[in-house]
Amino acid sequence: MKKQDIDFVNIPIDEDLTAFICPFLIENNKLGNKLALDIYEKMHQFLSKLNSDFIKPNKSIEGKEFLSHLHEPNEYHLGYSGTNKGKAVSNTRAVTIFDALRNNRFAKQNVNVTNDAHFVLLLVKGIGQDIMSDIIANVCRDIFASFTSEICKKYKISVSSVSIEFYNAITKKWEVKSVNLPFYKGKYIILLPKFIISGGREYSNLYNWFIAKNYLSIEILNNKNPLPSDAKFISQMKDGTKKAIVKKIYKAYRKPKDELIEFVIRFQGSLDEFVRYAKEHYPELD
Repeated sequence: MKKQDIDFVNIPIDEDLTAFICPFLIENNKLGNKLALDIYEKMHQFLSKLNSDFIKPNKSIEGKEFLSHLHEPNEYHLGYSGTNKGKAVSNTRAVTIFDALRNNRFAKQNVNVTNDAHFVLLLVKGIGQDIMSDIIANVCRDIFASFTSEICKKYKISVSSVSIEFYNAITKKWEVKSVNLPFYKGKYIILLPKFIISGGREYSNLYNWFIAKNYLSIEILNNKNPLPSDAKFISQMKDGTKKAIVKKIYKAYRKPKDELIEFVIRFQGSLDEFVRYAKEHYPELD
């Protein structure tokens, strides 16, 4: 089997691959791929329930119980841990996720933005790529298990029955079902499609750069009443034209993750434009 023919992530089964399920890649593929659409819709339903039923009314106890079903998804062999012993998305992580959303301005107002996993990853301080990857892995475990079963049928890999927990978007509850999965050293394995996996990325930094390049630099260049400090952000070419120095603008105006909402509000439409920009510039894991 040639490497380019493999349609799933070729994981090292005795350790973890430093890679993550990326909600931006899921968003970017949902219109042309049913698997991506199924993952997106289930995550959207999960986050909608979390935000409307627990975050907005600040039902802390119930919300953290809802999130306590998120366990360390070792069966995927992804993450930062080289020995597959990373921190669990357990009660401690449930508190982290709940508090991160509860302290976010958009989530508190139940703005639809925080019902989408890629925007939660981008805008909610405390929820990084590793946590979001684990959330998706848990919520959509049934989808990925079905994908794995199909791969095993395709390549004639032996499987055994095992019970898995997943989020049922129809009943809006965590449920358990039996599926057929491959095993290694007594533990089951779930495979993932390549097109939703990326390496480590700080999307907040990428959005900052996007704003600096496509919004702030244009504002500075077109400012009819420029500030004296604006001069350091502009270079003049030999033909007299002026060019914004994006790197300097980025360093001067970049915001931490919890303040990116200010850019979202100030530059209407920039979130959707960034999603399209990310689709072109930040592809799947090689």
